Amino acid sequence: MKNRRWFSAATTLAMALFVSVTLAQAQDDRDHHDQDNRDQGHHDRDHHDHDRFDDHDRQAARDWYRDHHDYVRHDEGRYWHSQWEPNIREGFVFSRDMRHAMRPVPRDLYVRLAPPPPGYRYVMIGDHIVLVDRGYRIHDVLHFELNF
Repeated sequence: MKNRRWFSAATTLAMALFVSVTLAQAQDDRDHHDQDNRDQGHHDRDHHDHDRFDDHDRQAARDWYRDHHDYVRHDEGRYWHSQWEPNIREGFVFSRDMRHAMRPVPRDLYVRLAPPPPGYRYVMIGDHIVLVDRGYRIHDVLHFELNF
């Protein structure tokens, strides 16, 4: 009976060690892959973890804005109210009125930006490009009047 318990305990320990070593090797492989991408100085523009604007996006928006500054609305009216300005920040959830004022990002700008992750989209409100999720929560903002 003691031999059976000892054998069972030894088998359980061996299996636990095997599983933990396998998981550690898989994590190490992922870490090396991520480090290789960072070392090469690039990242995959089609990767769907793009929940923030990066330098490439800012430069793309800057280039687009140079030729399309008339598209961006600065005036009060249907698409913008100055009292909204303090709310255009990360973490804010658009109000119903603000949702009605949102416009799609122009196609020729959209194709210059990295694809948003699933469940996110780019919108324009006033003179801002905003990355929002399905719940209209802001995750990042490009302010044309500040950045360009």
